[in-house]
Amino acid sequence: MVIKKPTKPKGTLRKQAIITAFKSCVSQQGYANTAMADVAKQAGLFPSHIFYYFNSKQDLLRNCSQQQCDVVVQGLRQMVDLPLESKIDYITNFLFIDNKDINHSTSGFLYEAIGVAVNDPVLSEFKLEMDRSCKQILSTLFADSDAEPESREEKGEIVYWLLVGAKLNAYFDPDNGLENAASLFKKALRATCGLPPGSPLAKKPISIALTRKSRAN
Repeated sequence: MVIKKPTKPKGTLRKQAIITAFKSCVSQQGYANTAMADVAKQAGLFPSHIFYYFNSKQDLLRNCSQQQCDVVVQGLRQMVDLPLESKIDYITNFLFIDNKDINHSTSGFLYEAIGVAVNDPVLSEFKLEMDRSCKQILSTLFADSDAEPESREEKGEIVYWLLVGAKLNAYFDPDNGLENAASLFKKALRATCGLPPGSPLAKKPISIALTRKSRAN
C-alpha cells in the first residue's frame, strides 16, 4: 500500500515547521552537529514525523537550501519593474534589514549549506542557479543606462559580488553590523549606477510578499 503525503493545511504547516526548525538548528550549531532529534524538539514534533516528509537529513538540507535560494531570487525579482532609485532602496532593504525571509538565522543557514555544497553536486547546482539568477536580475539596474547586454551582465555580476561580500562581512563581523554594511553597499551600488550618494537607510523592514511554490509542496 502506498502512503500518500498529506496535502491539507495541517500537513503543510507541519512540514514548514520542520523546515524552519532545521534552518534554525543548522544556523546555530552547524549541519554536522544537527541531529534530527534536535530539529524535532525545536519543531515540537516526534522525530518520526520528520521522516514522514523527508527521507534523510541530506534530503532535508537540500529541500531547505533550495527553498532559501528561492527566497533570495524571488525577493530580488520583485524589484525588476521599479524605477532605478526604488530598485536600489528595495535591494538594500530586502537583503540588509532583518525580515522574516532574510535575517541572521537564514543567512547563517545558507552559508553553512554553501559549505556542504562543496561535496554535494545538488547543493552546488542550487547555489550556481541562485548566482546566475541574481546576476541577471541585478543587471536590470542598468537597463536604461547601458545599451550593451554584455556590459549590463558584467555590471550585474560586479554588483552581486559586492552584495555577497558586504553580507558575508556583516555576518562574521557583528561590530561592523548590518546597518553599516548596508550603508556602504548602497553607496557603492549608487556609484556603480552613476548616481550621487543617497538618503539614509530606512529604519524599519519593508513588507515583502513572496510567492514560492516550495512552501506549498
